Amino acid sequence: MNSKRIIVLVGPSGSGKTTIGEKLSEKGLHKLVTTTTRVPRAGETDGVDYYFRNVDELDPKDFIEQTIYNHRLYGLTKSEVSQALDRYPLVHVSLDKNGARAMKQAFPEETLIIFLTVSAEDMKKRMECRGDAPQKIIERLTFSEETDELKPLDEADVILENRTVEETVESIFSVIDGSRQADISANGA
Repeated sequence: MNSKRIIVLVGPSGSGKTTIGEKLSEKGLHKLVTTTTRVPRAGETDGVDYYFRNVDELDPKDFIEQTIYNHRLYGLTKSEVSQALDRYPLVHVSLDKNGARAMKQAFPEETLIIFLTVSAEDMKKRMECRGDAPQKIIERLTFSEETDELKPLDEADVILENRTVEETVESIFSVIDGSRQADISANGA
């Protein structure tokens, strides 16, 4: 039985991935920290929000997945995941669809992909509420349409509509408990 779980949150901008991830961390789940080549924003801490690195410090072979967004590299290293799984039974991370697929390939038994759905209208409202610039909102909505970002990926284990943070976090913990029970049953324990 593999009792380790990597909760991968996937969804478009405005779906609530960051907020849900923060709540999962508050409830004791360890957050996997991704690496980026962008500079830290005000209030961000290296090793907590991201590992902030120069592109010449990075070796593509060290990564499970990488993506380029706004001309900056973002990715999750193999060592970050392995070290976290050695220390914690449950970890979580927010990734894009390609990152979620790569995680499922690298850690098929441990990975549980949760896709957070949101309508384009709600996505726009949430980005406005968090203070995103109008041009950035237009760019994100266009990107979402062009990339089918609002459509759940086929590899998703669970699809949740994030109506409220509390309800979604509760649903995630129900899914985790259910998947652990399935592991126990499948292994005859």
